[in-house]
Amino acid sequence: MLAPLEDRSVLTVRGCDEVCAVEKELHELRRALRASRLRLRHSALSGARQVMALNAEIVRLQQCCERQAQQIERYATGAVIVDLGRKLMALSEANARLIDDSRRAAVLEKVLGLSEAERQRLARERDGMARELARCRHDVLLGITGCGGGDPVELVI
Repeated sequence: MLAPLEDRSVLTVRGCDEVCAVEKELHELRRALRASRLRLRHSALSGARQVMALNAEIVRLQQCCERQAQQIERYATGAVIVDLGRKLMALSEANARLIDDSRRAAVLEKVLGLSEAERQRLARERDGMARELARCRHDVLLGITGCGGGDPVELVI
């Protein structure tokens, strides 16, 4: 047996040229097979990613569908109308309380205005009496009898 040749170009016999052509074709087929396998692997990975993304989307859409089915069921049973009626009643009661409170506030504002007017009147009266008292004390100190043109007032100092 002969050892395989490392350099096939030394073969020039016609049979060797055919073998070289076959080997060359075999080499090209192997390279094409490798490239094809690589493309298939990339395609399989891409397909797997797409499948996973689509499965996730299916799960999300199923959950959305279930929520909408529950909402439709609530509408169909009238639960939404009942809830709205309860809210309307609660808001109506709160509105009535607010109206009563606003009326009370208006009455209190009027009373406060009257009270302020009365306070100002009493303050003026107090200030006038204080001036009168001061004048009377001044007149007593000066020895003038009769205070304010009325009956004499006895002052204790």
